Amino acid sequence: MSRPPSTEPATTERDRTKPIDRRLFDVTGGVHRYLGVTIGLGLASAIAVIIGATLLAAVVNRIFLGDAVPGDLVGMLVALGLVYVARGVFEWGRSVAAFRAAAGVKRTLREQVMRAVLVQTAQGRAPSGSGDLALTATTGIDSLDAYFARYVPQLVLGALIPLVAVAWIVTVDPLTAVIIIVTVPLIPVFMMLIGNYADRATRARWRTIRSLGDGLVETLRGLLTLEVYRSSEGRLDRFRRLSDEYRKQTMATLRIAFLSAFVLELVATMSVAVIAVAVGIRVVQGSLDFEPALAVLILAPEVYVPLRKAGTEFHAAMDGMEAARSVFAVLEATPVEDSPIVVEEAPRPVRGAPLIDFAAVTYRYPSLSESGSVALDGVDFSIGRGEHVAVIGPSGAGKSTLIRLILGFDRPGEGEISIGGVPLPRMDLAAWRSEIGWVRQDPFLIAGTVLDNVRLGALDADVDEIAAALDLAGAGDLIPRLGEVVGERGAGLSHGQRRMITLARAILRDPALLLLDEPTAGIDSETQLRIAGSFERFAAGRTVLTVAHQRVLVDLADRVTVIDDGRIIAPAAGERR
Repeated sequence: MSRPPSTEPATTERDRTKPIDRRLFDVTGGVHRYLGVTIGLGLASAIAVIIGATLLAAVVNRIFLGDAVPGDLVGMLVALGLVYVARGVFEWGRSVAAFRAAAGVKRTLREQVMRAVLVQTAQGRAPSGSGDLALTATTGIDSLDAYFARYVPQLVLGALIPLVAVAWIVTVDPLTAVIIIVTVPLIPVFMMLIGNYADRATRARWRTIRSLGDGLVETLRGLLTLEVYRSSEGRLDRFRRLSDEYRKQTMATLRIAFLSAFVLELVATMSVAVIAVAVGIRVVQGSLDFEPALAVLILAPEVYVPLRKAGTEFHAAMDGMEAARSVFAVLEATPVEDSPIVVEEAPRPVRGAPLIDFAAVTYRYPSLSESGSVALDGVDFSIGRGEHVAVIGPSGAGKSTLIRLILGFDRPGEGEISIGGVPLPRMDLAAWRSEIGWVRQDPFLIAGTVLDNVRLGALDADVDEIAAALDLAGAGDLIPRLGEVVGERGAGLSHGQRRMITLARAILRDPALLLLDEPTAGIDSETQLRIAGSFERFAAGRTVLTVAHQRVLVDLADRVTVIDDGRIIAPAAGERR
């Protein structure tokens, strides 16, 4: 049984304070390659920093304290220049790899979110908050650029450079190495302390902007109702309140970011100052030579820079991390077992067997209770090839559940569904669905032309085929309007025209099986008669399952089955008309 979708990401407070969300690195294999490149280039950059500091200290020492002239140091100067060029190349390569990894993760996350939402919607448990979902899948996921391109690389460098630097410094100045070992951990400690406050502030700000997005979508959908009932002012007040709250939360987050930068800068500066004082005293006393002392002083700030930058980038990356938690909450609400099963080679249907056969099928809607709500109870039902069967019954009787089970969006808890004698779970669902023309109970249209909406049934169809499909659906009057742009959800078209476009879309597919879920619901009697008049033409030679209340299409069926309270009550097997 599927568990209900959670409304909050399944992460604990301890998980939230971790600098790395490991789930993001399991999204695609490219991230692990990127991490390997980042570590390799980070290590090379750390070595370049040490070599550069050593060469620069040697050049300064030989010019100012020795008797060398610039001409004698051409080789060292060229080597120094090459080291800094190499370091720049390493940084550039790291940035390129980071942005490519971010692009791969963003693309994969968006694809997974879309698949999860499709599965949940097909199961009748679509995630609430379409504005929140849209914000998460667009702007939120885009924020992962800062996470992968800046924060994670700096975190890697912040771990590598101090280790490599200490390994070298301990050979020339053990005291400075001890100071670095003691002071460097202070920066991560302060990052964690401030990060807790920053995380809470970011979560509060993210909740507010999600509420704004959801509220905007709801308002746009119900704009006419709000205007008729003169309730729009109340919605405006809510938007003003949420906007002001979002402004305050944004400023609070910025204050924390500035405080974090100040604290980290102060810790790093004080640490470098302590190193400088300790080195300076020993140089004056003569216990430490000038050249290694200068190399240590040049290198000391470089040890703290990556960690300071990681602390700064942490705040920029938090939006992406919070969006990722919302994404994983959606994904975790879609159990693996609910995903379509696709096999490499689907079994062939048994010749002569009924096209669709339900054998003692019981299905329960997922719910918080252990047993769930029964939608179908021990249903035995079959449809022969080329047969037109109508299923009638009251609302909530289980009619639409039959269609979802046939499409493979849901799976029965008990019993078996077979297609041509082959159990449905063993079939290639993508191939099976390609044989189906489905007319939903609620017409789905996209913002685009009439042509675009019909062509969803067959993306490679030409204009003549689309016109023929519209004609068969009884929508010949829309043929001259193929290039006309309609709004989202079919704005600009009548309800009947939307129905006929979805019928034409199903016909265009030239399916072997037509699934019609209330195809004439909510449209006037004249349009119903137009659809019925052309129905026999486009249904000829096809298997048809019609779920309907209106008699206009039911009367054209070969057989009528009545379902009530999840059970077939009459006839279990009827005479053909």
